[in-house]
Amino acid sequence: MSEEHQTPVSRPINPIAALTLVLVFPRRTFERLRERPRWVVPVIFGIVCALVSAVYAVRGGFMDSFIHSMALRSGHDPATVRSGFIGGSVLMAAVGVPLITLLEALFFGLAGRLIGGKARFSIVFSAVAYASVVSGVGALATAGLMRITHSPTVGANLAVLLGTGVNPLLWSLARQLDIFSLWFFILLGIAAGPVFGLDKRRARRTGILFAIIYILVMSIGGIGSAGGLDDPYEDWVETVTPAAVFRHEPHVGADVLIRAGEAASTAVARADEILGLNEEGVPVSLRIDIYLYASLDSKERATDNGEVAHGVDWANTVHLAWTDGSELALTRETAKVAAAGVLGKVYSPLVRNGFAYYAGGEWGGTTLAKAALSLLESGDLPSLAELTDSASYHRLSRQRSEPASGSFFDFLAETRGEGIARDLYAGAVDLAGPVDAMIELELGESLSSLEGKWMDYLRTSGTE
Repeated sequence: MSEEHQTPVSRPINPIAALTLVLVFPRRTFERLRERPRWVVPVIFGIVCALVSAVYAVRGGFMDSFIHSMALRSGHDPATVRSGFIGGSVLMAAVGVPLITLLEALFFGLAGRLIGGKARFSIVFSAVAYASVVSGVGALATAGLMRITHSPTVGANLAVLLGTGVNPLLWSLARQLDIFSLWFFILLGIAAGPVFGLDKRRARRTGILFAIIYILVMSIGGIGSAGGLDDPYEDWVETVTPAAVFRHEPHVGADVLIRAGEAASTAVARADEILGLNEEGVPVSLRIDIYLYASLDSKERATDNGEVAHGVDWANTVHLAWTDGSELALTRETAKVAAAGVLGKVYSPLVRNGFAYYAGGEWGGTTLAKAALSLLESGDLPSLAELTDSASYHRLSRQRSEPASGSFFDFLAETRGEGIARDLYAGAVDLAGPVDAMIELELGESLSSLEGKWMDYLRTSGTE
């Protein structure tokens, strides 16, 4: 080892001052870190920078298009998605930054050992933590760049020159190459000498080897994020029909659009009917937006929702995959969306699903009464006490809860008139907790009495 590496450090390093010193006097800083490793301050600095950048992007409105798109696809309202994004950013900053620093330290330590160097892991981790200060600076610079570009997707990396139409691996690879990552690699190339006790030539090799390992691993890991902030509906086509405005992939055929338009007319007419919108004195006609996907796989890729259809109440929108059962699923979701828009938001799953499945009139290819009778005969029909309590309802399988709730509304409509479905829905608007008391008050009858009559109805109607 040379005399340079054996020179004692006269005084311990100041962890806070080193945040700046590592950028100006990197070798001297890393030499002093070898004598006394420090990593807490730079890790905290990285967490704060990542958090500030993410929150600034949201609070500054630069993520509005992305948040609106996520909300539209997921079915959650934009405020919920915004809160979730900020919460996720906090978690990613608090957990992700230390984990990434740890991963980088493992790679750096591996590269140093392969070249012939040796060092305690605490020294390696400290060197990587301080070299990562440039990543924190880069996060703040990206936030500042948003003020100019007004876009969260435009950064200093090469991916901005490629777009997302290229191979995802190539895009992910280009995303790792920016001025701050290159600066980070250079700092670790300098650090390799004092950290591992290597001469300049082998230190440079260590830095290059680390860069290759890091870029390859991060590129492969980042493939899934390709196009993550892009609008998936950018090239979609709009088709207007009397009942709905369809937004669909360009390759969706004319025959599918015709059949989907007919299904939308049926769905809207049914929602009109059970909401009483065609009654005298209620001159309202529904019209919805439908995002039409050519297949269930296509819908799931875009929305992360594997259902044939799901509604977005706040946007008066239904996402629909054109496949088996599309017409029935569209009717159900249209009823949910229409009821929420006309009457208000309901939290009770019994009321929300019961209203929707009653609108559809079927479950599992048969009538609601027959589907529920099958559950009754097998001892699997949930009680009204289970159905009215939201927590209990959510613990039930869909094979039990959906036909049960739909058939209960069907029973009430058959015995008390179709308007009762609308009345129960209106009574449950903005109601938190169980709806048992509201149902008993609205119907003037106890749950136990209603349950007995409901089962008698199933035994009669379910066999017809």
